[in-house]
Amino acid sequence: MLQLNWDNITIMVVDDNSFMRNLIVTTLRALGIGNIATQSSARSAIETLQVSRKNPIKAGIGSIDIVLSDFVMSEVDGALFLRWVRTSRQAPDRFVPFVMVSGAADKAVVEKARDAGVTDFLAKPFSARSMADRLLEVIKNPRQFVLAPNYFGPDRRRQDRMVDWRTLYDDDTRLQADRRITQASDIQVIHAQSNIRSLRDDVRAIYFRPANKLRDKLGPNALRGQIDFDPLVIQAAEERIQELVGDYSTWVRNYLDSMTDSHNALRQGAKETKHHVLNINQIAHELRGQGGIFDYPLITAFGKSLYEATIDTNAKITENRLMLVEAHIDAIRLVFTEKVRGKGGEVGGALLKDIEKAVKKYSEPPKVSAAS
Repeated sequence: MLQLNWDNITIMVVDDNSFMRNLIVTTLRALGIGNIATQSSARSAIETLQVSRKNPIKAGIGSIDIVLSDFVMSEVDGALFLRWVRTSRQAPDRFVPFVMVSGAADKAVVEKARDAGVTDFLAKPFSARSMADRLLEVIKNPRQFVLAPNYFGPDRRRQDRMVDWRTLYDDDTRLQADRRITQASDIQVIHAQSNIRSLRDDVRAIYFRPANKLRDKLGPNALRGQIDFDPLVIQAAEERIQELVGDYSTWVRNYLDSMTDSHNALRQGAKETKHHVLNINQIAHELRGQGGIFDYPLITAFGKSLYEATIDTNAKITENRLMLVEAHIDAIRLVFTEKVRGKGGEVGGALLKDIEKAVKKYSEPPKVSAAS
């Protein structure tokens, strides 16, 4: 394997869940990444980056080469954080590779991240291999950046073809006025070594093709051959992840206790219903992203189902909703206490069927609006 200077790469990890933040950092360190800046919220990350732009010593960080950020966070979520990175004049580097790491890997979430200018998306649960693959993709295949109506970020196209700019407009009026495919003459290309100092007024899009700074930072060997992580390093990283199963046990017990407390409060008629439903929903989101990492895919499946069942925090608390939440909590508790790993065989199959029945039985029917 080539000798690469991974210590020259600095990665910022942003996640409001301390266990997951530690897990990501542990995985990165096992892969050989030594320089890691951690932030417990997107707000604190923005504040730190703002300071680093003018005073890196005061901020305690130099240039950030890659950002790994959670999507679902309180106050400022990953999408807003990403939009700030791409558009704010206070951002130190609008071109920085930004990888969204989230258990909410549904189509709508991925599209929202893409439209905000994400470089790549890493779904939880992740493995050391999938984490390594995302880092390698960012380094080996950097995408050009596009400045177009309502968008700035990495080229969202994976294939080299002309763009139909109608897909970029939400305004129907402008849609009618822009019914042609963009031609090469409509695009201005700015290369890293370009001497161009001004932008044309007649272009519909600008392509920025910066130098591959990350490959350069890895050292001269990165220019001579295939960049990859040693398979033994990947294996060691996977083993390191599994060593955290003990810590995960503590987290799951705490999760279950917290959800049970919120469920009991709801059953007893607590006034702050939204607070308790939100607590259950946020924990379910964390579980859907963590379970599979430690070979508990059933916890991931049940966490996803519970997340979807509690996503409406303003919904009326009915007996059916309480029974649905309780069924999920009981199933998660059983999987973990009985250590039902992998698909769980007959036990796992029975639990999945039980949850499917509970969802069908206790889900509230959609409201039908009265005819006007």
